[in-house]
Amino acid sequence: MYDTIIIGAGSAGCVLANRLSADPDHKVLLLEAGGAQPINSKVPSDWVTLFNTQFDWSYHTVPQEGCRGRRIFWPRGKMVGGSGAMNAMIYIRGLPSDYDSWEELNCPGWGWSDVLPDFKASESNAQHANSPFHGAHGELHVENPVFSHDYESKWINSGVATGYPANDDFNGESQEGFGYFQLTVKEGMRSGTNRAFLEPVMERPNLTLKKGVLITKVLIEGDRCTGVEYLENGMPYQVLAGAQVIMAAGAIGTPQILMLSGLGNAAELRDVGITTKCDIPEMGKNLQDHINIPISFYSKEKTGVGAWDAEFLEQSFEEWERHRTGPRTTTWAAAGAHIRSKPDVQPDLQLYGAVSPHRDYGRFLSSEAGMTLHTVLQRPKSRGEIKLASADPIAHPLIDPKYFSSDLSGEDLTTLIEGVRIQRRIAANGPLAEVLGPEMQPSSDCQTDAEIADYIRGHCTTLYHAAGTCRMGTDPNAVVNSDTFALNGIENLYVADASLMPKMISGNINAATVLFAERCARHLSKK
Repeated sequence: MYDTIIIGAGSAGCVLANRLSADPDHKVLLLEAGGAQPINSKVPSDWVTLFNTQFDWSYHTVPQEGCRGRRIFWPRGKMVGGSGAMNAMIYIRGLPSDYDSWEELNCPGWGWSDVLPDFKASESNAQHANSPFHGAHGELHVENPVFSHDYESKWINSGVATGYPANDDFNGESQEGFGYFQLTVKEGMRSGTNRAFLEPVMERPNLTLKKGVLITKVLIEGDRCTGVEYLENGMPYQVLAGAQVIMAAGAIGTPQILMLSGLGNAAELRDVGITTKCDIPEMGKNLQDHINIPISFYSKEKTGVGAWDAEFLEQSFEEWERHRTGPRTTTWAAAGAHIRSKPDVQPDLQLYGAVSPHRDYGRFLSSEAGMTLHTVLQRPKSRGEIKLASADPIAHPLIDPKYFSSDLSGEDLTTLIEGVRIQRRIAANGPLAEVLGPEMQPSSDCQTDAEIADYIRGHCTTLYHAAGTCRMGTDPNAVVNSDTFALNGIENLYVADASLMPKMISGNINAATVLFAERCARHLSKK
């Protein structure tokens, strides 16, 4: 018997474990399907090497009607630290208007003025500690990249030469402009919530971390959650919770586990042979993601990630291992921008200038060196869903983001087409034009809007930002109550991860996930 059971030791779960175990009389159990972080999770440059390994759930979407029938790879972390242990470590909160829109969507108390103090409380910012937008004493260390490639600065300067402002703080007074993203890296090593929140408190006698357990369902008696069932080494076990069970398994795992438990859309549960314990029609709906489209250019000299060979990899890793310095201390995705696709909107595109010609999550390797310029849709109109493929808890769920096909306005595709054109203008302008060669195929063959649209449908990827599948709010159709984090209809069961988002934010979602965990822990600590 534990007081609290937390499902998922990812970005949210590590924060929850820290906060809720601060009371020495409160016993906390943290359950994680994966194992410990491997060394390449801790090396900032090596995050893409985790894809398609034992540390990755290695999901795929169902065939996407709007993407020429493709099943799109969706990597998600399967280890302590979760997806926050295999992300690009970018710290972005989004626009103030994102949170104000949450308040307008039946989430009172979630406006920008309400959440900014909570962001600051978690943060320790190395460069902006004295800013009114940042914190100096929180657990989550945030800093500027300590290593950068010359081409990254050329891309940034070319963006400014094209007419966009420079920006040294995307979480400051304005999000718009070109600059370097800040990272959750400390002393040359990844510093996500596992390192920042969980590791420092693992000696607490009232906190237990159990790894390598696959959650099969939460236990429901009547309208009350009493515990958790899981598989360990193929054997089923049950553990009870005296106070609460908290879902922190992410926008895919959380709805999947809840639906396996009989909590979801009754008709859909019936289709896979699961008895409904509580009919929650919107469970798994409202799935949103940031859609990314890359285009690549050859460089005139052999440089960057595309020039790495065995000798470089050995020497750079030795430098990192000995001194925590050099090219392995950065994510190679830190040169970025937030811009407007048209004058009458707030920044709706996020851009990256990566000194690497490799695409498709590093699974496509160019034969020559170069750069890949990423364009990411920030506020997608597309809405999808998570559904169960079967009642088998080992089976992956059906992930259907419905990219483009669910956006009847066509705005998602139109905005990305403009983003590709903007990246091309940047590549042809300023100092970047002096070092880049031609654009690579197949995007180079696509010049008209129709051709670019076809390229986007055939080559777009996720930016790993699944959100929204357990929408919070105070309206009767919300899956989770935005005041209490409680799953509607079931006592003692709470949700505190990215699945809560009623609407996608304009930026990477890890910081907002920490926000959910902090607010949920504070609420439950007061009970």
